[in-house]
Amino acid sequence: MVRSSNGARTMTEAKLDFPEVVGKLVAELFVVEDPEFGKEVLVRFSDGTQLSIAVGVRQVVDARYCNEETPDLPISHRQSL
Repeated sequence: MVRSSNGARTMTEAKLDFPEVVGKLVAELFVVEDPEFGKEVLVRFSDGTQLSIAVGVRQVVDARYCNEETPDLPISHRQSL
């Protein structure tokens, strides 16, 4: 996460591109619950290929030590996965 100029937290842009599926004809699209990976979006194409996207949540501890006057400038910053 990043802080905007008004101090609000915003998400950084993350993007996954799959140019190999551009122009393919979608035969089936659905969301399944995968016991190992969580929610999974599955797109099956008419040519027998498929795109699987697992959507999961990771817990991360984000600790920042800073001065109260400058919270956007941490003295130290640690993350634990």
